[in-house]
Amino acid sequence: MSDAPKNRRPRLEEVAHLAGVSKMTVTRALHAPHKVAASTRARVERIVREVGYTPDLTARGLTLQRTGLVGAVVPLLTNSLIAEIVQGLSDAVAGNGLQLLVGATGFSAQGEEAVVRAFLSRRVDAMYLTGITHSKATIRMLHEARIPCVEGGNLTRSPIDMAVGYSSKAAAATVTRYLIDKGYRPLGYVGAWPKDNDRARDRRRGFAAACRAAHIVVDDGWCIETDLDLAAGAKAMGTLLDRHPDVRAVFCSADTLAVGAMLEAQRRRIAMPERVAIAGFDDLDIAAQMVPALTTLRVPRYEIGWRAGGMLCERLGGHDVAERVVDIGYAFVPRATA
Repeated sequence: MSDAPKNRRPRLEEVAHLAGVSKMTVTRALHAPHKVAASTRARVERIVREVGYTPDLTARGLTLQRTGLVGAVVPLLTNSLIAEIVQGLSDAVAGNGLQLLVGATGFSAQGEEAVVRAFLSRRVDAMYLTGITHSKATIRMLHEARIPCVEGGNLTRSPIDMAVGYSSKAAAATVTRYLIDKGYRPLGYVGAWPKDNDRARDRRRGFAAACRAAHIVVDDGWCIETDLDLAAGAKAMGTLLDRHPDVRAVFCSADTLAVGAMLEAQRRRIAMPERVAIAGFDDLDIAAQMVPALTTLRVPRYEIGWRAGGMLCERLGGHDVAERVVDIGYAFVPRATA
């Protein structure tokens, strides 16, 4: 064991001395272990554990012009959908020796701007952004930073750098057309607030586009936008039923809202789909377990994160990506509520 004072951080040279190797060998054992003999690597790792050594990544980053950090900017940390994307992203970058920093914006473009500025001040090597709606300042900072960046969860023809996701508008239109083709009339809509949330905005647009294509007029009184949680979904469904007792089907832009709507319908003893059909979006685990099971749309969330992380790592490795904009697709999942 080292006799270094416990009130200061163990140093690289101390690890090297105790392991009987050079400082360069210690560095290689920690950051490029394939370049060090197995016995030497094991000895270095044992000493590192014993003395509690942690490398100074800031100093190393200044030397290599890399910090080994990737910033992930997400709307919320409590949403399971976002967690799956972040997990895929984390797994992809960790496999390339990188670590993830995660910051939440609260569905605010200004909040995103603040997180991006903070991450850039910490010299992250790459950035993942949620969605395609950003402030001018955020876009300018990322262009000036000249680091790889992926916008995830929605699609755009002109990304800041790269994008991976699916068309929220086309996906919402798919669900709406299904309800229309089943003969449900009139239709209602419950969605998340669209401000600074392009996914919610595009789902409302997809609903409207499918209705227009079928020559169905849906005025604003049949569309409710609200917070993204169960209680809000239930309240919105109650409002819709009070306003329009004859509503025959409701498309909810998220399963969280749809499950809340189902619970409200059940409280009112309204049969689904006989009296009111309900469809959601996301295919949360609870969707298949509800009684009746929720008709919805499945999005490959983990794959979005995994693919985005792979694209960032390709660029950090000095390679071009095959596609700057990747449409990862979606799948419609018909079940008993519609």
